[in-house]
Amino acid sequence: MSSASRRTTPHPPAVIGIDVATASVRTVCVDGRGNVLAEARGELPPPVRTAAGTSEQDARTWWPAVRSALRRTTAALPGGGREVIAVAVSATSGTIVPAGSDGVPLGPALMYDDRRAADVNAEAQRVGSARWDALGLSVGPTAALGRAVLCLRTYGSGLRRILHTPEIVGRELTGHPVATDWSHALKSGYDARAAEWAHEVFAAFDFPLELLPTVRAPATEAGVVGPDAAEATGLPEGCSVRLGMTDGCAGQIATGAVEPGRFVGVLGTTYVLKGVSAELVRDATGAFYSHRHPDGWWLPGGASNTGGECLADVAPARLPALDAAAAARGPASYVRYPLRRDGERFPFVAGAARGFELGRPR
Repeated sequence: MSSASRRTTPHPPAVIGIDVATASVRTVCVDGRGNVLAEARGELPPPVRTAAGTSEQDARTWWPAVRSALRRTTAALPGGGREVIAVAVSATSGTIVPAGSDGVPLGPALMYDDRRAADVNAEAQRVGSARWDALGLSVGPTAALGRAVLCLRTYGSGLRRILHTPEIVGRELTGHPVATDWSHALKSGYDARAAEWAHEVFAAFDFPLELLPTVRAPATEAGVVGPDAAEATGLPEGCSVRLGMTDGCAGQIATGAVEPGRFVGVLGTTYVLKGVSAELVRDATGAFYSHRHPDGWWLPGGASNTGGECLADVAPARLPALDAAAAARGPASYVRYPLRRDGERFPFVAGAARGFELGRPR
């Protein structure tokens, strides 16, 4: 048992989930029955995207936003945060950060939809075709594996770590480097079936495996909240820091779709369809791929570039009235495929795909 699990508190124990999304950070505290006790949100600067396929965000903005949201969440709890026994982080799938030996980012985070390493990923697909075929996985144009190679070419010997978002936050929470989970590591080239990085693929690019984090199963303890983080966030010192899962997987788990045969759609900035299967599901096109379930099953699904992002220009206050008008109107008179930039990942893979409309709205 961890020191956190042995602690006693006059209030029923609770846990906090941290979601570092594209546009914001969200924290939510729930008790053992799933009741929401407190939550908070903090905005993030929008990613800087260009027509050349670049998609970057300042990784240094993540921890201040997380710290602030945690402080407001713990302050709203009956026990002031003392009842929190564990915390975990979810984030976007495939976002990576180049870091030095001290874990400090060397440059901006390369986001999940950054396409500038498409040629590297195409070569990675060719080199590791036997492995990817066995996994039912395709190394698409936006895979983090290619961006990791791009980071090495950009920063050279100064690059000491390729980190995912949860490792950035986890280091701040614990005060030391933490492992990654096999969910966040998937698009970076981790083979959850063989429990290893795709070493032959990285070798083809002269990419040292020591630049990649240690990988553990989701829910594994990565450490405990240190004194500095406790003071900054209101979390109790010694609170267990657990490895999380990507936002799509975490959203699926939250709905209760955790056993074979159950599927769910999650609509956020993008749209994700995920489910649970006892056996590995393979799709030669790469649009449908599988994460690993914490209990050893598989989580087949796909993530589209369409989603709630298409409403980003609509004032949030207008959404309830638009919902009511849509319900009163009934089926739409036209079809819209709302891609805000080139490229689609699911239900088909096409780097040059563009959004379109069929018909005209009445």
